Amino acid sequence: MEAASRAEKRLREAIEALPQGIVFLDENDRYILWNKRYSEIYERSADLLAPGVRLADTLRVGVERGDYPEAIGREESWIADRMKRLHQPGVRHEQWLANGRCIMIEERKVDGCGTIGIRVDITDLKHKEENFRLLFERNPLPMLVYDVETGQIRSANESACAFFGYAREEMADMSAHALFPRDVRARASAMLGSDYSNSNDCWQMLRSDGSSVEAVIATRLSQLEGYSATIVSIFDVTERRRIEQRMTHMARHDELTGLANRAHCREHLCEALNQSAPNETVTIALVDLDHFKAVNDTYGHMFGDAVLTEAARRMLKLIPPDALLCRIGGDEFAIIFRRSSLAQAELVAKSVITTLSEPFFVHGHLIHIGATVGFACSPHDSRDPETLLRYADLALYAAKEEQRGICRPFETSMDEAAQQKSQLEKDFRIAVRAGDLEVHYQPLVNLATGEVECYESLLRWNHPERGLVPPETFVQLAEDMGLIDHLGRFVLDQACKEAVNWPEHVKVAVNVSPLQFRNGNLISTVINALSASGLAAGRLELEITEAVMMEKGPRPGAIIRNLRAFGIGISLDDFGTGYSSLSYLLDYPFTKIKIDKAFILNLHQEAKSRAVIRSIIGLGRNLGLTVAAEGIESEIQRAYLREEGCVQGQGYLFGKPEPAATLRHAVSRVA
Repeated sequence: MEAASRAEKRLREAIEALPQGIVFLDENDRYILWNKRYSEIYERSADLLAPGVRLADTLRVGVERGDYPEAIGREESWIADRMKRLHQPGVRHEQWLANGRCIMIEERKVDGCGTIGIRVDITDLKHKEENFRLLFERNPLPMLVYDVETGQIRSANESACAFFGYAREEMADMSAHALFPRDVRARASAMLGSDYSNSNDCWQMLRSDGSSVEAVIATRLSQLEGYSATIVSIFDVTERRRIEQRMTHMARHDELTGLANRAHCREHLCEALNQSAPNETVTIALVDLDHFKAVNDTYGHMFGDAVLTEAARRMLKLIPPDALLCRIGGDEFAIIFRRSSLAQAELVAKSVITTLSEPFFVHGHLIHIGATVGFACSPHDSRDPETLLRYADLALYAAKEEQRGICRPFETSMDEAAQQKSQLEKDFRIAVRAGDLEVHYQPLVNLATGEVECYESLLRWNHPERGLVPPETFVQLAEDMGLIDHLGRFVLDQACKEAVNWPEHVKVAVNVSPLQFRNGNLISTVINALSASGLAAGRLELEITEAVMMEKGPRPGAIIRNLRAFGIGISLDDFGTGYSSLSYLLDYPFTKIKIDKAFILNLHQEAKSRAVIRSIIGLGRNLGLTVAAEGIESEIQRAYLREEGCVQGQGYLFGKPEPAATLRHAVSRVA
């Protein structure tokens, strides 16, 4: 009973630390446990919350009190629908409360344990969605919402109504065919139903009085309120001169943002350098958007385009009149400064970083990116345009390596480092071909008994001149050079061959890169290694980081579940860092979580570290997962973790990584 009480206390501490409302219901939909945030969200019904009370009963009382405005006039059907959603979880839904707040509800069934519910207040996001609708309505550009399935116009803004000469009610549900001559309607339907942005393609369109206008049309596919739609933007280009000017402009400018493109950037840089006085400073700054790929992967290119456009607008406000802002790549921009000192250019660069770190509101979503800047200047660094661009790129790379969200000027050492990296890549390729890489093993020990239960396999590269190269260096090289699959197969094969000779209770752990999941060969690689060595699948653990779960699409989850089906253990490494989420533990069949060593190192200096450790251990125990701690270097740390209920430990206290030849497999206890 005492152990159960401690476990419940730790679980409550864990959920109380979460910003979302959390509730646990038993299999009969009765309250078991909830956090303070849940009570705050349902403040008008908080007096009804008690262990053993049925959710349906609290809903019924709340409906009678008027707590749920959506239920007014349909009380019984509303309650029935709400309980149906509870018994068929998996789809998020929204709930409006009498205090004007909108709550996003997500519920998950846990086999044999009832239901876990999550509540998030999304009122602010709903208000911002309304703001976006107003932006659409008041946009000076004619815009339409086109229903791909029916071919009808679902909505038109005031500018579109004025452009075509129709009243708002006339355009609602109008067939889009009415806007095009008969001979182009089929082609127009295909265009309106797809992503389309050909600025050189001019469309003839019809106004309400039968007159025709010429327009450039851009469309973006989207999902709006449950149906497939395109957002249609219409540019009036009736005059041929305007068309010619636009074509000339587009040859030297980015279509999405309207900024100078890469060709224009190089041309302008050459011109600025050629026209500058001997001591006049010309600076090229490269701006790279941080975390932009995640925007496209998570929300889609329509959102990415909106972020790029807004980022360009913000930067244009900051640069001096004689500077040129360019978009030279997907998420990379350049600023060419003329007649500005290096200090002035750096000040603008820092302002750019600040403004791009502020949130972007796109289609009802808050999106956070950021920016990193690298720059080089003439005549200090070089007067050659290509060299100056390369130096600015090296400065940008160095800034991203050091810490995103900063700006760095070019330094000579950066060029030297680039040359050294190029040589290191050549040496690494030679080492891989020659088989000069070794697998070392570090023990994971049962903290209660001292027995070695597992060895983690770690790849090592002893360079003939540099000595031991840090794994974080050559693993990144392997990923950049496309060699990670080859290394992954090598480590798995070696680890399984060694482990088959160990005592049967000792397992082997192998780290897996997110790229191995992405490439799709992981399952066959693992099965081949087990088959060739004869190692039982239950003795193999694969360690993954949360970066794997952040990969887009269903592939990672399917791979993890297939591996577990074979009996292979799956360990979530570095837990507690990054964006660690409870949903990972609910969605994926993990067998172990490893507490990141950063918390262990600060164990006795940081109360917060102890609180996180205690919560993770309690969470793991309640979910039936083994909890291991990394980075244990002292008996004090070991004793604390053992008392808190941590099962396994790893660190220099128990042993450093050793090559297989010197590993003492017979030792089953660590002093």
